[in-house]
Amino acid sequence: MSMTEVIEAVVAMSKEQRVQWLIDLGWAMTVSARGGYPLAKQAEPVPHLMAFNELQHRLFNYLRHSRTKDDWTIQSFLEGLHQKAKASNVEGDFGWAVRWSMERTAGTTEGSEGQLM
Repeated sequence: MSMTEVIEAVVAMSKEQRVQWLIDLGWAMTVSARGGYPLAKQAEPVPHLMAFNELQHRLFNYLRHSRTKDDWTIQSFLEGLHQKAKASNVEGDFGWAVRWSMERTAGTTEGSEGQLM
């Protein structure tokens, strides 16, 4: 699933569905961040965890403000998160979180290993 496809799907969601999807994305990002735990030995711990902390900060800031202001579109928000993940070298783990949250919304989370391009 490409980022463009993710954005198109999220834009088409109702406000309630979008909020639930963002909550699921936030949860999945906590799982992805665990790749930076020293015992996981999957990534350089500090930069990985810092990147996910920043991504989650942006996600929850968006949730806090999107209910009262329409100045930050979901499209620009998701594009910004994706760019930050890329620049921070966590695009793969962020992609897993996006895929998982999209699959959860669609009801297809079991055993799926898709790619975010």
